[in-house]
Amino acid sequence: MNNLLKNFLLLFSTIFILLILSEFSLRFFLEPLNSGWGWEDSPRRKLATFDNDRPNQLNLRGQQIKYDEDDFVILILGDSQVESATSPPNEMPEILLENYLNDFSKKHVKVFSVAASAWGQDQQLIALEKYYSQFRADLVLIWFTPKNDFWENTFPDRNVGVKAGHLKPTFLLNQNKLEGPFLNPNEYYKNSALLHLIYKAIQSYNDSNLEELILAEWYEKIPIAHSIDETPENKINSTFQIDLDKYSKEIFALADSNNITIITYEDFINSRGHFAPYLENKSPRDLYQLEITKKLIEKIDSCSISNNSKMIVFYPLREDFDSVTPNSVRNVKSYRIKDKYFPVNLNYLETIKRTIPQKKLFTFSIEGQDEICVDHSDRHLNLLGNTKVAEELGNYLLLLLNNKEII
Repeated sequence: MNNLLKNFLLLFSTIFILLILSEFSLRFFLEPLNSGWGWEDSPRRKLATFDNDRPNQLNLRGQQIKYDEDDFVILILGDSQVESATSPPNEMPEILLENYLNDFSKKHVKVFSVAASAWGQDQQLIALEKYYSQFRADLVLIWFTPKNDFWENTFPDRNVGVKAGHLKPTFLLNQNKLEGPFLNPNEYYKNSALLHLIYKAIQSYNDSNLEELILAEWYEKIPIAHSIDETPENKINSTFQIDLDKYSKEIFALADSNNITIITYEDFINSRGHFAPYLENKSPRDLYQLEITKKLIEKIDSCSISNNSKMIVFYPLREDFDSVTPNSVRNVKSYRIKDKYFPVNLNYLETIKRTIPQKKLFTFSIEGQDEICVDHSDRHLNLLGNTKVAEELGNYLLLLLNNKEII
């Protein structure tokens, strides 16, 4: 029995040592999770072909973060609108706002960008904390994007479809408290390089990948979505139907319509995509999107306050998204589900106001149709559109800069 016990302990010790050695060895050769992105691997990076296009110290698009002691420093958090990939570096929103404020302000102002295409407030928060570890700011601005931010804050990947997309650092909302961040770029799956390799191999054998496994596990951690079998409250049998991409190109040509159904491959049943959480019959997961976004903004606010900054969320009201679309689009329909129409209410401002405290929110209207967009198929703002935003936002901020309290 003694020899058997000794042999067992020897075998157990050998296996344990081999596992430890394997774990540490793999960390030298195995890449951790491919999670998150900056300017160089931004989804819209290929649209920029400017010779002087360089990232800032945080590897995000924008001017170098340099300021003097007496400068009033403004930070813009956001996504593709702030990144502005199709604009030359000297025409980015940060530069337009900085120039406008310096023309009229009593203080010298510096404006910097902390943003990348497809970011939600989850990655904005993480980047803000990184920014504060090196720099200061007097004011933090969040350029809110209601078409994207809610669903982007909800998942561990970025994709509107059924399949998992690129992973990103993100948070969970558990009993009204934020947990995380999870899936940081320097992490391994299950916090183990060995398990990471094993699960990756299993997924590959099953003709899948690790992203799919992570997304499936995430679904179990958040509230339930719609059921494909459920019957929407308002089933409509006859209505004008149009593909989402085509509608985006023809928004103003369809402005007089009032009963449009948009057909899409987006997985809005699982709350993924631009129509969540705007379904009139909301699932628990749709409502979760609102709550986690609210908590993330609160966290950004508290992070700003603890670093002696103030925070404002702003949203430019546009004719295409905030006038024409809510009045013309009534339903959304999936290409994957036949004969079911899901009523939507695409009033973005109404939803924003339920999520962001009024004292922290600034909304304003900018005039223009296709002439303020990159082109009819890319509805990001161009130089004219961004200039209008800089002027409206700048006029509001001048009240603060010229010693009149606004927040």
